Amino acid sequence: MQTGMMGILRTAIIGLSVGSAACLAIADTPHPPLEAYGELPSVRDAAISPDGKTIAYIVRKDGKDLIATYDTETGAFAGRLGVDEISTRDIWFPDNAHLFIVTSDAKRFAYMADKLEYSGAFSLNLETNKSVPMLIKTPNLYLAQTGLGRVVGRSRGGGDVFMPAYMNDRKNDHSTPEGPRLNLLKVDLDTGKGRIVARGEEETIDWFVDEDGKILAREDFDDNLNTYRIFSEIPGKMTKIYETNTPVVPFSLKAIKADKSALMLTDSAEDFSASQYIRELSMDGQVSGPMREQAGASVNILVDHNRIAEGISHTTGLTQMEFDDPGIGAAIAAMIETFPGSVVTPVSHSDGWTRIVYLVEGNDTSGKYVLQDRASGKLTGLLNKYDQIPPAAIGEVFEISYPARDGLAIPAILTWPSNVLEAKDRKNLPLIVLPHGGPASHDTPGFDWMAQYFANRGYVVLQPNFRGSTGYGSAFETAGHGEWGGQMQDDVTDGVAALIKGGFVDPARVCIVGASYGGYSALAGGAYTPELYKCVVAYAPVTDLPRLLTDSIGGDGRHSEAYEYWKTAIGDPKDVNLEDISPVDSASTFAAPVLIIHGRDDTVVPINQSYVMQSALKKAGKDVTFIELKGEDHWLSEGDTRIQTLRAMADFVKANIGAR
Repeated sequence: MQTGMMGILRTAIIGLSVGSAACLAIADTPHPPLEAYGELPSVRDAAISPDGKTIAYIVRKDGKDLIATYDTETGAFAGRLGVDEISTRDIWFPDNAHLFIVTSDAKRFAYMADKLEYSGAFSLNLETNKSVPMLIKTPNLYLAQTGLGRVVGRSRGGGDVFMPAYMNDRKNDHSTPEGPRLNLLKVDLDTGKGRIVARGEEETIDWFVDEDGKILAREDFDDNLNTYRIFSEIPGKMTKIYETNTPVVPFSLKAIKADKSALMLTDSAEDFSASQYIRELSMDGQVSGPMREQAGASVNILVDHNRIAEGISHTTGLTQMEFDDPGIGAAIAAMIETFPGSVVTPVSHSDGWTRIVYLVEGNDTSGKYVLQDRASGKLTGLLNKYDQIPPAAIGEVFEISYPARDGLAIPAILTWPSNVLEAKDRKNLPLIVLPHGGPASHDTPGFDWMAQYFANRGYVVLQPNFRGSTGYGSAFETAGHGEWGGQMQDDVTDGVAALIKGGFVDPARVCIVGASYGGYSALAGGAYTPELYKCVVAYAPVTDLPRLLTDSIGGDGRHSEAYEYWKTAIGDPKDVNLEDISPVDSASTFAAPVLIIHGRDDTVVPINQSYVMQSALKKAGKDVTFIELKGEDHWLSEGDTRIQTLRAMADFVKANIGAR
């Protein structure tokens, strides 16, 4: 049975029917304070325990983060642990007695020039309310590593998890030092200490393990010898079941079939990229497929905590889920029918999917968590994600599509100003163009805090899913390879042109705002179509592509998979003149004023990308403002600086295209 993971709002084709649906009957439009949007959500990252009896949240109160739990049997809430001093990225239950808290922060290590995004984890015992850091006290741990909070499996009976970690141990008492190896450890949730259950080689990159500690798969990739291998204990002892020569990891090993007869692969080795199909790798090394292929859609595998396959997801902007157990699909379908016109996303579930926690977003809510009990059919409303933003303040959201200049249909999200309610009034409006980051990502019609802030202040907001975006199949994504500043940017420009041609947007009041790759797109818009925009706002932007690739070589190596990916996505310097598509080299063409904002602790896009852009614009005599955020990262994880960023953007946009 196939069912929608997300409900669909409204769909339209620009040039045919934008805003022709019945408008919301709202008499007055409230305008919550900017802080209501810019502050971190009141509640985020809801997770439910395996037995379905406890739900945990990260709660934001008085500018501080707190872990809290809700007892589904008694309805009691309890504050558990203050986590404001760390950046909490995820929470989940490895068993019923413990909550797992994943964190990361920028950290500089000895002998390293740049900071690393140092990730780690804590285990919180829900009975004693005591927390311990995971792995830190484990002997021979290699400290300068990322991904230290990663779990690849739960253990049977609870109390332990399986975690990969780089270690400096010397196998067989070698007399010469070895590089760190990615070993597999079984880690006690109450002490945080790990013991090695399997040793990796220097080229090991991942482990798959069942609840009893059996190695289902070990992945090795040598980027110097261009050799990729998979080993498994499923045949009875550790056996090499696959080997190939390749400059990059050839596919993504995603899951183990439920009967353990095969490994399941998708065609994209990058977790953030779209996959077109699924293949199977048998224990004798034979690859079969493709299967589950759907034209124009991305496909992925739904897995449990040990990455045993539970179902399939197809994504065409929104996600469709298909389960081996049809009852799960029926439960999700029932939720979607209960909240028509909303985006309905299952965010956590108990074992067997007996209880499911959903996030519901739509034109009547900024996000609310809802608990579904499959046995009884009961729905329980939990907490609101943004508790200061009422339904009447929300701008109406549409899925739309428009033709690019070469005829390719470009999907996008359009948000109308929340104070412009009638279709007849949806004309000659100020526009915010908000290209997403990645670029291997895509926007959906859920609640977007930045888009909704601008919509509430009277702007129409366009979020184009230009070619190169995920969610619409690998062909759509790879169509963006080598098109930075080219067809990818044309797709953004063509969306603006379509809105202007339709009479919806005032061509004299258009600003482009973006972060990360979206920041690059904003600056590319200012550089290559200067007549189109009256202001440009870029947060953590890529500005100098040769410098980006040089930094990748310095950090990862010329033969690294990361460098190969960027060469493919942006263009090989041997074939493409990267200066021609670097905004820093076109500073003289800017006509609009520019606002650049960058976090000092950004470990994804170095802040020097903004420094050189500011310098180039100043040298060219252009109007540029630069704001450096102390203690902020790539994702605007801090409430204070996120508010500061939104306020700076809002004031800058208002000064240049002031909404009605």
